[in-house]
Amino acid sequence: NPLPHVLGMVCDHQCQHKCTRSNYDSSLLIREVKRFIAARNQDRPELVPAKANGKKVAIIGAGPSGLSCAYFLTLEGFKVEIFETKAFAGGMVSDAIPSFRLTADAIGKDIEYIRKLGVEIKYDQKIDQQRFAELQRDFDYVYIAIGAQAAKNMGIPGEDAQGVIDQLKFLADVRQGKKVELGPKVAVIGGGNSAMDAARTAHRLIGEQGRVIVVYRRTQSEMPADLEEVK
Repeated sequence: NPLPHVLGMVCDHQCQHKCTRSNYDSSLLIREVKRFIAARNQDRPELVPAKANGKKVAIIGAGPSGLSCAYFLTLEGFKVEIFETKAFAGGMVSDAIPSFRLTADAIGKDIEYIRKLGVEIKYDQKIDQQRFAELQRDFDYVYIAIGAQAAKNMGIPGEDAQGVIDQLKFLADVRQGKKVELGPKVAVIGGGNSAMDAARTAHRLIGEQGRVIVVYRRTQSEMPADLEEVK
């Protein structure tokens, strides 16, 4: 498992819905099991990569996909370099998941473990057409792990008006410690986990004197967010 601390805190645990234990009582709480094991075993055994095979791989993006790719390829003997456009690794995990759900310490431990295997991460790398051609020339393989960093638009008039905020930018700004100005009343449109993160983050910013409401187009039972996040 390349990212045990991250998964132990924020995995969406789809496997729990199919867990055969629920035939008897309730499903195994697999995410909490991973979190417990990761927390209780800080000294992970150091893995030894296989003998170098002479192949070089460039990975574009240091999010969970890019980091996992680097982890497994390095163990198989590949020389891996990651090129990340931001000044930090982790992708949306580091940029948009609130710190009350996923701590920077947990992310850092997983990234450092992968880096110590011999993975080189280069930051502030803008990969344009020319740079991409250079990577294709200089490496045997290129793995593209740029993620899905754009929020969905609703496609309705007024969503670009003042006071309407993209939830990913909002969460990223708060996570990075930037000042975010909110009024005393906040409406969050949507019923997924990102909406719950935005609502809980807004509530922490405006305090008890303010009000945060979630507006969703369907019924509460149809909300795609995890039940514990809704609660």
